[in-house]
Amino acid sequence: MNTSCFACYNGCCIALKPNCATCEGCRFYKTKRRARDDRKRARRLIAAKPPEEQAYLAAKYYQGAMPWKEGNHHDD
Repeated sequence: MNTSCFACYNGCCIALKPNCATCEGCRFYKTKRRARDDRKRARRLIAAKPPEEQAYLAAKYYQGAMPWKEGNHHDD
């Protein structure tokens, strides 16, 4: 079993729904570092968008929060 994937928790994939039975051979495999770097990149891209688009994305995906504007990123 490949437990180095960011989404592998107790041998199950928590990123996909329904959860995979195992993390073995998952096409979505990504290391924790790669997942963190991808989140940083996505937040930079969102921060570069016009305020209206940022507000839309915040409402749709972040329950109104704008973590890309906050100085304290838990996944940095």
